Amino acid sequence: MKTTIETLEGKIWPEPELQSSLVLTGHALRKKPIDELTPNDLRVAFNEDIGAEFLKERVLELLENEPAIGDLFDGDLILAVMRSQQFSTDKEFRMKIIKNADKALTKELDLQTRYEIENLKTA
Repeated sequence: MKTTIETLEGKIWPEPELQSSLVLTGHALRKKPIDELTPNDLRVAFNEDIGAEFLKERVLELLENEPAIGDLFDGDLILAVMRSQQFSTDKEFRMKIIKNADKALTKELDLQTRYEIENLKTA
């Protein structure tokens, strides 16, 4: 059996009452094997704080290989992580993400993304 957020938390969420795209996506992410989560899946998980504490290794693995990876735009994954509770509360994780943010800044990013990464590094 592959590891999922549900198996790590030991909780199965009930079927959602609200059938919005985001709610359905969040529920699906909890059931998807962690090693199969895409950069976009991780972006949503960190933005919505869905099992993010269990996804740190996976996100670091992806960012170390491609720090400016993104689905909506280049750098969207690292921005989601830098805005997350995990980034602000886990000092060791924060340092690893900042290292990847520095690498992302060497890539071609739009000015807004570049500006936000710089600001979140020092926040």
